[in-house]
Amino acid sequence: MGAAENEGIARDLITTLWAGDTDAAKEHPGYWNTLHTFGILRAAFPDLTASVERQVAIDDIVVTQLGMSGTHQGAFFGAEPTGEQVAWTIVYVDTLRDGKVVEHASGDGWLDLLIRIGAIPPPG
Repeated sequence: MGAAENEGIARDLITTLWAGDTDAAKEHPGYWNTLHTFGILRAAFPDLTASVERQVAIDDIVVTQLGMSGTHQGAFFGAEPTGEQVAWTIVYVDTLRDGKVVEHASGDGWLDLLIRIGAIPPPG
C-alpha cells in the first residue's frame, strides 16, 4: 500500500477509536497499549474528544498529531476529579503493513495534563 492509503487507514482507525469504537483497533496489533489507556482516559474524561490536527505519511510510516480535550470528571493517576476542562496534544507514529498498524508509538502530553489537574506539582 502507498503512503496515501496508509494515511487514510490510520486516520479512519484513530477517528473510529476515539469516537468510542474499540473493536476496530483490535484488528491492529500495534494498538494493544492504546486500547488499555483508552479505558483509563474515558473513565477520567467521559466527554473526551480527539481531532486529527496534522498527519503525514511516508511509505509505511504515518505520523498523526491529535488534539485532545475533555472535562476531568473521574480519578486520573491519583488526582481526584477537578471538573476542569483541559486540552492536550498526542503524537502517534504508526507503522503499517498490509493495511494493519503493526507498530504504534505515542508521545502523550500527559506531563502538562497531570500538572494542570493537580496530580503532580509543577517543576521548580
